[in-house]
Amino acid sequence: MKNEHSVDSSGKSKRYIYNFVREKMQPEAAGHSEPQAESLDFNLKSGDCVVLSTQSGRIAVANGSIRDISRSHITVSLSRRLRLPGSSSLLEQGDLQRELWRIDKDEFSSSFATMRFNLVQLFSQKPQNTKLRKLVVDLEAPRFDSGGLFSQDPALSYIQSLTSLNNDQQRSLHKILAAKDYALILGMPGTGKTYTMVHAVKSLLMRGESILLTSYTNSAIDNLLMKLKAEGVDFIRIGRHEAVHPDVRANCLSTTEVQSVDAIKTRMEQVQVVGVTCLGVYHPLLAHKKFDTCIMDEAGQITLPVSLGPLMLATKFVLVGDHYQLPPLIQSFEARESGMGISLFWRLSEAHPQAISALRCQYRMSSGIMELSNSLIYGNRLCCGSLEIANAKLKFSGKQQVHFKFKEILNPNRAVIFANTDQVPALEAKEHRTVNNPTEAYIVSWITKQLLKRGVAQDEIGIITPYNAQVNLIRQQVDPLVEVHTIDKYQGRDKDCIIVSFVRSSGNSRASGSSLLGDWHRINVVLTRAKKKLIMVGSAGTLSTIPLLRLLVEKVAEGGGQLDLTNKDVQSIPELRNSQLNVQ
Repeated sequence: MKNEHSVDSSGKSKRYIYNFVREKMQPEAAGHSEPQAESLDFNLKSGDCVVLSTQSGRIAVANGSIRDISRSHITVSLSRRLRLPGSSSLLEQGDLQRELWRIDKDEFSSSFATMRFNLVQLFSQKPQNTKLRKLVVDLEAPRFDSGGLFSQDPALSYIQSLTSLNNDQQRSLHKILAAKDYALILGMPGTGKTYTMVHAVKSLLMRGESILLTSYTNSAIDNLLMKLKAEGVDFIRIGRHEAVHPDVRANCLSTTEVQSVDAIKTRMEQVQVVGVTCLGVYHPLLAHKKFDTCIMDEAGQITLPVSLGPLMLATKFVLVGDHYQLPPLIQSFEARESGMGISLFWRLSEAHPQAISALRCQYRMSSGIMELSNSLIYGNRLCCGSLEIANAKLKFSGKQQVHFKFKEILNPNRAVIFANTDQVPALEAKEHRTVNNPTEAYIVSWITKQLLKRGVAQDEIGIITPYNAQVNLIRQQVDPLVEVHTIDKYQGRDKDCIIVSFVRSSGNSRASGSSLLGDWHRINVVLTRAKKKLIMVGSAGTLSTIPLLRLLVEKVAEGGGQLDLTNKDVQSIPELRNSQLNVQ
């Protein structure tokens, strides 16, 4: 990264704002006649804490947070002016701009300290922590109101008045109301878990309860809070102003009209709903705050030590998640093998399945798409919420003539397609520990362009691939408004049409089997993002070396959805023919 702009103080908060732009690839280094601009894809997002270092060897020059990020730049907010060690103040600005900068996510500065503290607190002798320890460590069975819910309970009356709830959602809300210790809500893809949580909050408020809403990510909390705001629910959002969604910032105390410490104390005592990330629960505003219920979203993705912090602030808790999708992200193989990758949601689900209430009626995928994850992952527990959802199709405007096989790929009546590239061929390419597949990228980009020509909006097309290198390759070829992300970044998103580039095509079973594609959680995410059409591009031969993917390929083929592309098919499309010549 290269700093292109001067320092700008942000005024009241006394922050210093720096804009970094991507260092352009030199022509001679890239092997091209013209520089090629690559997009940023470093698992960074707005609000992330980062460490600034220089490529010349100055490590951890400053710590800050991302204020804005795009394909070409990152804007970083610092609490102090950026200075190079040993740099003269007179030459400071010029020195900064001459340096090539490296920006890394600060993964460990606070999270590990928080996890250690949570574990220490769990084994303290405080009554609340003793109770939590028995539930989490000793795995004591959770208690539920055995007498049932009383008809005069205002929360029950509220739930019964909601005609829009399906049976699973009603049962889940009843489970939450009956819980004395905890309840587990298994929110399968597209089943309306956020909608259910909104009404869980409102029903608990009917009882006069105080509620802590938490998750690992700011986006998950803000998504729920925005829905609650639309329902007229009052809340306080605790977190860095720049990390909070603009639609929720008005509910941060820093932007309200609170003028004194006493006023802040009064406001915190009066408010019944507070939203904060799992790592933000030790904020001073929560030092003396206790809640009746903690609701944790995305609980299946949160490590056990991280999840403990919010739970210690509440009498009972509700974990909402899906342990059939992505587990906690653990970089260390040793830690993962020792159990760090097992979330509290999974641990409690395995120990006490009676505490689970499952949301099975989904409102996202058409029936053909749903059938894949339903049979391969969920044991046929999913169902479509309506005939309209089950029969949903892409709608095209205008007619375009294409080769027969590609016409079938684009056929809106065919919900699931697997374009097999074994006979093209489309071999993977490896370079410096990265892997991509240029031919697959060209095929995916061509399909995307054809969808756009037929009237499908850019924001209704999503492209998923396991590898960052393939993300970068595809982004260079498609409309910038079409989202292209790795599997990990696509959890929680959905699109009318999803195109998947599997990349791996080598015939080396060991290489493919040990790859990201060997993780069934990730494959489940891939299969559950599309609403109306799912187009998968890959090598059936290579993918079939992985047991789950072999079943996937076989299932699609049984339904008539596998199309075996040949070199002749590719040659029939001028754009693909020319691109293949470039690959060769």
